[in-house]
Amino acid sequence: MGVAAMRRPGVKVRQLTLNEDFDEYGRLIQMLGTNEQSMPGMYGRKYSDPTTETPRAGAVEVWQIANLTGDTHPIHFHLVNCQVLSRQPFDVESYNGTPTYTGSARGPEPTEIGWKETVKMHPGEVTTVIMKFDLAKVPFSVPASPRTGGNEFVWHFHILEHEEHDMMRPLVVT
Repeated sequence: MGVAAMRRPGVKVRQLTLNEDFDEYGRLIQMLGTNEQSMPGMYGRKYSDPTTETPRAGAVEVWQIANLTGDTHPIHFHLVNCQVLSRQPFDVESYNGTPTYTGSARGPEPTEIGWKETVKMHPGEVTTVIMKFDLAKVPFSVPASPRTGGNEFVWHFHILEHEEHDMMRPLVVT
């Protein structure tokens, strides 16, 4: 699937963010979020906040993830593999839910061609990935999550210290 899939009817495009803030003790924490503010000036959400990523089983989605932090983050997606479509620099300081791009989009790095379950997200870039949410076929019944009512997975930063600081969000496939 290529960039043309982003323009096809039925392909949802999600605008997501990687964020930094400070906890009540003044420690730097990293969070995942959307392009809609969770509170004034903040886009990050806690793991316990309502689920925002709720694709349908079998759906193809494009996620455009804006890294608002100063670090490269390896982001891991449970359940699905994805393909990197592009990376594009943007002005982090002027971000207001819509990135102001400061350069041209470029394709994946040579080591990123093909299917991936973990993708590097560089600071000041929007990384665009495409994925299909196929639920695994198993020879037994899998109950829905009692917490969300769907098939609950996560997407998260792949370093434990940041996972513990809520850089993890539920991903619920219905």
